[in-house]
Amino acid sequence: MVKRKIDRSIEKYKARKVGRGFTQEQGASYDETYAQMIRPETLKILLVIALNRGWKIRQWDVVAAYLQAELHHDVYVSDVNEDGEIDYWKLNKALYGLKQLGHEWYKTLQKVFEITGLKQRIGDEGQYYRHSCR
Repeated sequence: MVKRKIDRSIEKYKARKVGRGFTQEQGASYDETYAQMIRPETLKILLVIALNRGWKIRQWDVVAAYLQAELHHDVYVSDVNEDGEIDYWKLNKALYGLKQLGHEWYKTLQKVFEITGLKQRIGDEGQYYRHSCR
């Protein structure tokens, strides 16, 4: 990506490393891609109940969430260096473009929910709850 000044001259070049998920093969490069989400009807019901009872509604937005995901399998990416040789890197954290990224982020988020005492609903796996003694 090129960032240009007002006079159209180049201010700076930007680059970002991404995984080339389209080259991944299921079974060889990844196993799971599914990440649970709350069912839309469950969300609507919860919002109506919260509105009816005057509850506060909170929303979380995790900046660069997918980049915070821990990888549960070994993932390697390749890159061509200045000499034209191929370098291979083992990833420690997730990288945009990987097919299993959503699943890996969900697993990381699931751990956080369990640590904070939230429990997963049986009927809707994307919904978590906690009983409070207020």
